[in-house]
This record gives sequence, structure tokens and C-alpha cells, in this order.
Amino acid sequence: MPAPTPSTPKAKPSRSQRIPPAADGIQVNFCKNPACVNFGIPAKENIKGMVLPAAPGTLTGRRHRDNYTIGKSRKSGRIVVRMVCNDCKASLPIKSNKGVNEELLRIMSYLRPPKSPACRNKKCKSYGLPLADFKWLYTFHGTSNGKSERYRCKTCGATFSIKTTTAKPQSTSHKNPMLFKLLVNKMPFQRICEVLEMDMHTLYSKVDFLHRQCQAFAASYERNLPELKKARMYISLDRQDYVVNWAVTNDKRNIILHALGSADNHSGFVFGMHLNFDPAFRSSDVEENARLCKDPEVLPPFRRFARFWLECDYQESKALAKGAKKEGRSRKLKETVADSYAEAQAREDIEAYEEMSSVVQLPNNGLQIHAEYTMYGHMAFLHKLLPKVSNVRFFIERESGLRAACLAAFADEVKDGRCDAFFVSINKELNIHDRQRLVQLGKRDLEEFRCRKGHWEGISETGLRQLLIEEMLENGILHSIGNYKDLWLDYPAPAMNEPEKMVSWQTDMKNRRYSSFHLAKLYSKASLHGIDRFFMQLRRRISLLERPIKTSSATGRTWYGYSPYKPENIAKVIEIFRVFYNYVKVGDDGKTPAMRLGLARGPAKVEDIIYYLPR
Repeated sequence: MPAPTPSTPKAKPSRSQRIPPAADGIQVNFCKNPACVNFGIPAKENIKGMVLPAAPGTLTGRRHRDNYTIGKSRKSGRIVVRMVCNDCKASLPIKSNKGVNEELLRIMSYLRPPKSPACRNKKCKSYGLPLADFKWLYTFHGTSNGKSERYRCKTCGATFSIKTTTAKPQSTSHKNPMLFKLLVNKMPFQRICEVLEMDMHTLYSKVDFLHRQCQAFAASYERNLPELKKARMYISLDRQDYVVNWAVTNDKRNIILHALGSADNHSGFVFGMHLNFDPAFRSSDVEENARLCKDPEVLPPFRRFARFWLECDYQESKALAKGAKKEGRSRKLKETVADSYAEAQAREDIEAYEEMSSVVQLPNNGLQIHAEYTMYGHMAFLHKLLPKVSNVRFFIERESGLRAACLAAFADEVKDGRCDAFFVSINKELNIHDRQRLVQLGKRDLEEFRCRKGHWEGISETGLRQLLIEEMLENGILHSIGNYKDLWLDYPAPAMNEPEKMVSWQTDMKNRRYSSFHLAKLYSKASLHGIDRFFMQLRRRISLLERPIKTSSATGRTWYGYSPYKPENIAKVIEIFRVFYNYVKVGDDGKTPAMRLGLARGPAKVEDIIYYLPR
């Protein structure tokens, strides 16, 4: 798909424009501090709307003081557009609502109902009336070459065909079930070609086909998610980073992409895993249109192509790169959390964690998306999917951009007390022996707490942990970390998969306080296990995404033995595995995540996905 041609190129937005205009009801430029009176209230888009009638006894009008101060700051040589909340003094980067909406539409594209075939005779009364909705207007008329179903219009007699999933180029469709199973069981692409006796071109065409089938199959179920009624849901969010190898020998720079995923902690259902990459556009087309629009001369939030990494963004980020992070000694989790606050505060844009350098490059085919726009789009996607969930709690890895995206999409729910967000930080660098030691220490602490109270002999470990958290909250046993003075709790007696954990409540509105018992219950449920389990399975069962063995070729440049050469293949295999994980793979209880969530009645077979035909 070529990039859209700008209708009216503009070098700069209107002088009266303070922030980017809303796009399809999306306006993300407001204070993200839930305790602030301006939380959820956007800044005024236009200066004109800020002028009030003249005060009595005066000849001139007076300018109304807005809730925000909009300005530009030059940090490390880069101009950043910011808005400062006049109440809580929080400094916030401004984002393009159009860019957020474009990313939302990209993410939700698989949910669009398929176009049902219809009579193509414009003179016929049945013209354009879809077969799916007007079955009585058509009659089955055999098949075309034994592949495609044919139908005849009863009104005019015209015929049309419906392509089946086994139509060309899938001429060896009998190999598809085995290919699917090998793909989700860690078989490298080269070995798949040997086992199934096919060339690499055929394999890639089949992966494309499986990806389309998985999207169509999943959409048939997930279009029902907005009707799903739940009293409460606990959703974990985190991201994984992926490396794409260079394709040209003379340019040995990797491409670094990020995928954001979210999962229901109870059922394990993965709502989405979205890569910050759009294969639908050609970078050369977008760069040319950006030049015509004079996008490089416009401040980033006001650009036509604000969500994309343009060449001018890349060059600027490369010039300001601070270099690779140094791996030091093993540190305590509290120190790591404090460092993450300092690192975020030092960024040009606190919500943008990506940093380009001379050892990475942008994709040649397709366009890399600014990761914070994928975050905003992903959270808006969840908001569209879950309108009938009464209470939703988000447990997110400590990332400023993800917090901002969450509060932007669910601001109304946060105000109503129907949504909360918690930062969850885990020490992921511990070895198995340290994990076992910490688990044993945690159990000892719980037993000491039980003995201290004396009369709690029959309480389970989960109940005991919650009571201990309640006591810690009442006694104020919390750490104040970072420039925002966020309060963090040392999670007592965590599980083996999260052996050292800290939790921070991010939606404390001060005027709406939970009881200590209720808040302790929410803290006790804080976990990333839903999405982390999916991440672990993804790494272990998809060869392209396994943590690879590095082969150094130059300073700071590394060739990864298992990594792909095309970014779009990462997105395809992630979606194939997500559908397999949600609908096919059963757990110890004999159920799939889709069954536990209430979307499916039974586990699907691989063949159900491969031969699925949208109606």
C-alpha cells in the first residue's frame, strides 16, 4: 500500500493552534496525574477559544488563563514541545492524536468484518447485497476448478465465486498442518524446508497464508470481546525487544524493534502483541510525501507522519545518542528502579524510550513506528475491546510511556474508580539458586508473621500475604523513589517466577481512597505472570524469536544466528503463535485461554484455523 499523498501540504500548523486537534474522538494531551484537578481535561486546542468578552468597564477583551502552559524547550540541542500543568506543575510531552488514531486503526484492522461477495451486475436489484446477509437472493452453483464455490444471483442470473483457503498459490495445502505444528515447536525455517521438502520462497508464502488465516480465525471470536461482561479483570502488560539482522553486507547495522503485549492474568488470554512496525508503507514513498508536506520543518506532534521514524528523526537521535548501556555489577531491585526513574527523566521525551545510534538502522521495507505511539494505540485498542468490564486493573512494567498511554485511554474509568494501574518491577537477572533462596526467605517471613499474630493458623499463604501487605500499608512501610516520589511496596513472599518484586500504585486520586483491606487485595494481585508466561513460551517455541547466540562482526554490531532478515516476519510469527496459544494450546486443566475467558467452548485444532473460511 503506497503512502497517502498529502492533499494540502503545509509547512507549519496554524499560529493559533496550541496542541494537535482531536482525531476521531482521541485527545491524549492532558495531565496524567490522577491526583490533579486537570487529570483527563485536555488543553485548549486553539488560542482563539481562550479569549473571553471584555470585562465590565473596560474597552478591551481579556485572555482567559488556560489550565496548561504550552511551550518549547531545547534539551541537548533538540527542540521538544511540552505542556506544563498549571496545577501540579507536571511537564508532559505533546503527542499527535492523528498518529495515535492511525496506530489504533492499524492494530484493529484484523477485526474488520470480511467483505461478503455479492451480485456485481449494477443493473440488478440485488447489486451489492452481500451473500452473508441476503442468502435467499442467491443459489449455490457448484465449484470453479474444484477450488472456489460459485453462486448464482436469482434475480439476474449472474454468477460469482468465493475463493477458498486452498486456492493457489497454496498448491501443496496438505503440508500446511505439519508446517504449522513445526513452526510453533521451534523448528528453524531451514529445517522445515528440509523436512517438508520445499524451498524457502514456498515456505514464506505459506507463512503469509497461515498469518492471514490466524487473523481471520481470531477475528471471528474477538469481535465478540466488546460484548464480554466481567465484574473485574486483571491485565498485565510488558514488552519484548527483537533484533533484525542486516540484509546488505556493506551495511552491518541491526534493526531493533519492540513488541507490546497484554494478557489477562486469570485466563492467560493474550489480547494482542503489537510490533512497532508497519509493513503497509514504503519508506521511500513516505519520505517523499514528508518532504512535500515539509514535515521535517514542523514540530513532531504536528507532523502529517508523526508516528513514523523519519530519516530526520533518525539522524537527530543518532547525533544525541548516549551510547550503549553498560552492564555493571548485580544490584538490588530498589537501585534498579531508582535508576530507571533517572533514565526516564534524562530523556528528551520522557515517554519515548527508543534511542537510535550509529550501530542500528531503520527498516528498508516498511516503516518503524515510534514505540510510544504503539503504546497509545495498544491501550486504546484495549479500551475498545473491554467496554463492559466493570473493573479493570493494569499491572505494567515501569515505563513512563506505557503509564501515560494507559491513563490517556482509561481516564474516565480511573475517575469513576473502575480502573487502576500499578507499576510492577521484578528482578529478572536472578539465577535459579537465588530464586529458591528468596522464596524460602519469603515463606519464613510469612510464618513469622503468622506466629506473631497467633490466631491465624487456618489462613492460607495467599490470605496471609494479603494481611501482611495490609499491615505494611497501614504502617507506611513504603519506599519513596524517583522525582515524582512514587511509593513502592516490597512485595512479601513472591512466587518463584517473580522472586524479588516491588509494586507501586499509580492511580491514587487522594480524594478517592480505598480501604486498607481493599488496597492490600489489589497489591497482592499485582503480577506480570500473564504476559511473562506468553513471552517465555514465545521465546522457547518460535525459533526466529529465541534469545539468540551472538556472532560479533564489528564493534557494536552483531549478527544474530536465529534472527530474521525481514521485520514483517516477526509480526507474522508472533500472531500465528498468539492464536495457537489462545485457541489451540490447552493447559493442565484441559482448557485454552479462550475457553477460560468465555470466548470459546472447546479447544480448536490446527486444521480449524488453516481451513477456516470467513462467511
